[in-house]
Amino acid sequence: MQAARPLEVRIEHPYLLRLYGVSEAEFEAIADEDLKAEYLHGVMVVHSPASFAHEDRQAFLLTLLRFYTEAYGIGKVVGGNALFRTGSWQFAPDVMAVSREARVTAKRVEAVPLLVIEILSESTRDYDLGEKRNAYWEIGVPEIWWVDPEERVVIIDRRGSGDLYHEEMAREGWVVSETVPGFRIRAEWLWQEPLPSVLECWEAIQHMASGG
Repeated sequence: MQAARPLEVRIEHPYLLRLYGVSEAEFEAIADEDLKAEYLHGVMVVHSPASFAHEDRQAFLLTLLRFYTEAYGIGKVVGGNALFRTGSWQFAPDVMAVSREARVTAKRVEAVPLLVIEILSESTRDYDLGEKRNAYWEIGVPEIWWVDPEERVVIIDRRGSGDLYHEEMAREGWVVSETVPGFRIRAEWLWQEPLPSVLECWEAIQHMASGG
């Protein structure tokens, strides 16, 4: 009788894995700061490591937003694998700004962010613009920016009256936040290769914020 061969599993990058039937306790045991994972009503979604270009844009946006929130005392900005939880949802946006009043524990933010920024990629595009977008609407994230480097467009979802969302699109010019008052970026900054100087962009943002 032949010995059973070990199961060989090959996963091509980039990937998006879904583990079904996962309890919240199991998610807590598996997820850590080294793994980008999210939890949607019993489904654990695991992301592949991001590309350099994705990480570069994320760091660029996070830095500018963090400079702004600290300069104007608006709140806290985190990104990457940092989670926020509401109900039975746990998400790890690429960048999120939370209010100063938000409860932050050792593992996550226990509040809905003021602003979420997501950078679309080959492996996450359908998930981000499908079930994740619907989930963000359901839990009431007031403002979401979807940065699409392939199409060179920023899609902005804003929650309006009656909790209905309306969509805006920007390929160039200023993209202005309503939930982080006064924060803005120029859409075309995100399509430059290499990305522009963070310090020069921060000076432009400060100039506009001061009424320039």
